[in-house]
Amino acid sequence: MYKASTSMALAVAAAAGFTTITAGQAQAQEACSTYTVVRGDTLSGIASAADVRGGFRVLFDANTNVLDSPNLLEVGQVLTIPCADGSLPTGAAPVVAASTAPAPVTSAPARPLRIATASDYAPFTDENLPGGGMITRMVDRSMQLGNADQEYDIIFINDWGSHLETLLPTGAVDMAFPWFRPDCSRVENLGPASAYRCTEFNHSDPFYEIIVDFYTLNGSAYANAQSTNDLFGARICRPEAWFVFDLEAAQLVEPNITYVTTVAQNGCFQLLKDGEVDIVTYDALPAEEDIRSAGMEDAVATLEPLRGTVSSHIFVSKNNAFANEALPIINAGLEQLRLSGEWFNIVRESIQETVEN
Repeated sequence: MYKASTSMALAVAAAAGFTTITAGQAQAQEACSTYTVVRGDTLSGIASAADVRGGFRVLFDANTNVLDSPNLLEVGQVLTIPCADGSLPTGAAPVVAASTAPAPVTSAPARPLRIATASDYAPFTDENLPGGGMITRMVDRSMQLGNADQEYDIIFINDWGSHLETLLPTGAVDMAFPWFRPDCSRVENLGPASAYRCTEFNHSDPFYEIIVDFYTLNGSAYANAQSTNDLFGARICRPEAWFVFDLEAAQLVEPNITYVTTVAQNGCFQLLKDGEVDIVTYDALPAEEDIRSAGMEDAVATLEPLRGTVSSHIFVSKNNAFANEALPIINAGLEQLRLSGEWFNIVRESIQETVEN
């Protein structure tokens, strides 16, 4: 079931076999087919040559069974090129390869699950989007597929900060999404806020690999940056309450950089426009929409060599026994969603809606 409430107090690497694009390459791709990666290819170049609607993001999403990152292509990899309508070619491999589907979880539910998300994160979650957005639709279908007998409510609590700070720890809600998990095997290298995501919460399997880009003004001192070290000395903006563990891993922390945050997501681009920051970095999909909304398409450069990915999960408090017992429902349903191809259809439809609007 799906229910909405009102607001409440709320990663191209240069290594053996990995290459960068050169002029004249990536010209033989066709939509609704497969393509074998050759030396010099990049995902952006392949997507552009094949006229993939939604660009490299859609091409990456169609090949997550092959690709670990949108920046890492290996010579000889066979990629599936989506059709003109965004669907996959007939007979294409499912997004996640497996021989059998998982058995649904059938344990008797004790009570309805309370699952929280929030708005203003298009195309991933927003009350005004069809089905509540891309990841909301995935969560909804995963619950249905994982255990049809488990009742649940998906509620929008639009104070993002309250999700991890109070709502999950106190048991006011059982699960919250979409939240990003650091590398919890190296929690000692994380700052306190990032480490908190590892020490206090358990996590579902990943729902989506979020592509994180870095942006600057055309002609700026950072426009030709090839590594994160080239950003040392910059003023970097990322919206408030967003993760910073990827910046920590790249040593993009004080005093190497000046970190600037703002309440409004699109406020970073206003600061960039006004010359108050040098770099803006957050999720590529909403960031590109914010660039369009600000009329800055011709002014902003994307620093593709710095592109990265992080994974989006459902979080549950380690102290909530009921939520932890129910987490396998989500994981079982999510695997069925991927095996059936429905996962990619949700992604395709959501990105197309964003591009069209």
